[in-house]
Amino acid sequence: MLNNKSMFLLAVLTMSQSVFAGEWTGEGEFGFTSTSGNTDSQSLNAKLGIGKKYEKWSHNAKVDVLQSSDNGVDSADSYVVTEKSEYKFAKKTFAFGRVRHEEDKFSGFDHQSVISFGVGHMFIENEKHSLQASAGIGYKDLEDDLGADTQESVFDGELKYTFAISKTSAFNQNIFVESGESNTYSKSETFLKLVVVGNLGAKIGYEIKHNSDVPVGVEKTDKKTTVTLVYSF
Repeated sequence: MLNNKSMFLLAVLTMSQSVFAGEWTGEGEFGFTSTSGNTDSQSLNAKLGIGKKYEKWSHNAKVDVLQSSDNGVDSADSYVVTEKSEYKFAKKTFAFGRVRHEEDKFSGFDHQSVISFGVGHMFIENEKHSLQASAGIGYKDLEDDLGADTQESVFDGELKYTFAISKTSAFNQNIFVESGESNTYSKSETFLKLVVVGNLGAKIGYEIKHNSDVPVGVEKTDKKTTVTLVYSF
């Protein structure tokens, strides 16, 4: 029998497979650091995103992996899978459906899985600036490291801002919130993207992830600074 985690992963695959026909665009990020000598450490940060727009529809899927160890001891181990589909029913307004599954070994939670639906609007869209906001409601399955499982309804909110500094550089600020009775999950992503040559670029980012209610002994806030190479296709 499928458990809740498997059901959410299956939902991601099913939603993605239903729209995979046709030509997709994508972007891959990769950052790796390794040191040896007095300190042996390795750190891997990798992301892969694919997207497609067709008439009034747009589909985007993303996988985010973070692994880090220091002298053979793991200090970070997480991955996040997200799939979001949007249908534009007005010039700047859309309906969306989103599936997100996250596993983070050091967050105090075995997994957080959410499926949500809502509406969004593009408030600003010009050559220099874009500002998009969306809000919805959903169902969340949350299990902590002690095995306590919670299912609840959540509010889903997202804000995405982009400032095109030049033809080869852009500043981005994304804020995402999932709020339920037992926990409020929020994430802030701030990053600068640069085009190096052709399809190759670089990204400098700073991420803050926060859970309002965590098990005893676990920090509520995680911060991450990354420098990655980016390849668009």
